[in-house]
Amino acid sequence: MRRALGSLPVVIFGVLATASWVRADAPTKKECAAANETAQDFRSTGKLRQARERLAICTADTCPGPIREDCAQRLEEVEAAVPSLMIEAVDLSGHDLSSVRVTMDGVPLTQQLGGRAIEVDPGEHRFVFDAQGFKKKSDTVVVREGERNRSLRIVLESIATQPAAPPPGSDGSVRRALGITMGATGAAGIILGAIFGLVAKSTYNHALSECGNAPNTCAGLAGTEGLQDRQTAGGQAAFSTVDFVVGAALLAGGAALYFTAPSEGGVAVAGTVSNGGGGLAVRGKW
Repeated sequence: MRRALGSLPVVIFGVLATASWVRADAPTKKECAAANETAQDFRSTGKLRQARERLAICTADTCPGPIREDCAQRLEEVEAAVPSLMIEAVDLSGHDLSSVRVTMDGVPLTQQLGGRAIEVDPGEHRFVFDAQGFKKKSDTVVVREGERNRSLRIVLESIATQPAAPPPGSDGSVRRALGITMGATGAAGIILGAIFGLVAKSTYNHALSECGNAPNTCAGLAGTEGLQDRQTAGGQAAFSTVDFVVGAALLAGGAALYFTAPSEGGVAVAGTVSNGGGGLAVRGKW
C-alpha cells in the first residue's frame, strides 16, 4: 500500500506534464476563431495554400465544435481547389534537366525538378527557369482552381550553342548601301551623258549652218569656225558616250550588289528561258 502511494506523485506529475505539453501546442478558442477568419480572407484572395494552413489550425480538437466543423468543411473545399503543376525542363535535344531553379513571381518555388507535382495558388504567374550552362528563360502561365498535375514543359537553350553575333555589315546592309551609292552614281552618269549628247548635237547643228551643211569642206572665216564647232561637237559626243557607258556599268553593278546582298528573307536568282528568249529572274525580300 505504501509502495503504491509512493508512486502516485510520479503518475500525477506525468499526467500534468503531458497536459501542459498538449496545452502549449493546442490553439485556444480565440486562436481558433482568428484562424478561421484569416483563412476566409486568404481564400477570397486566391491564396489557397495559406488558407489551408490556417484551416488546419482551427480543426484541432481544442477548438469549439462549431468552429472545428466549419473549418473542416472549408479545408476539404480548399484541398480540392489547390492546383498543381508538373514542371518539366529539357534541352534542345529533348534530354531531361533536373538541376533547374524555378521562381514564381520572383519567389523561389523549387531548386530541383524531380518529377513531382508542385502545388501553387491559382491566377497568373510568371515563372523563371535557371540552370547552370543554359540561357535563363521565363514564361507566364494562368493557373486555374482545381487544375491538378497540369503539364508545364520548358525548353532551355545551352549557352554554348548560342550563335555568335554576326560582324557589322554581315547582314547585307553595307552591301546594299554600296549598291545604292553605285546605282545613284551610274544614274547621274547617264543623265550627264544625255546632257553632253544634246549639247554635242546642238554644236554640230551650228557647224552645219555655218558651212552650208558641209562642215568638212567649208573654207573662209565661217568655214574655220564651222570646222572648230565640228571638232568641239565630236569631243562633246565622245564625253557623252563615255558617260553613258560608265553610268550604265555603275548602275548595273549597283543593282547587282543591292539585290544579291544577304537579307532576312533571302534572295533567289535564277535564269529563265521562254519562246521569246532568256532572262534573269531575281526574287527576294528586302
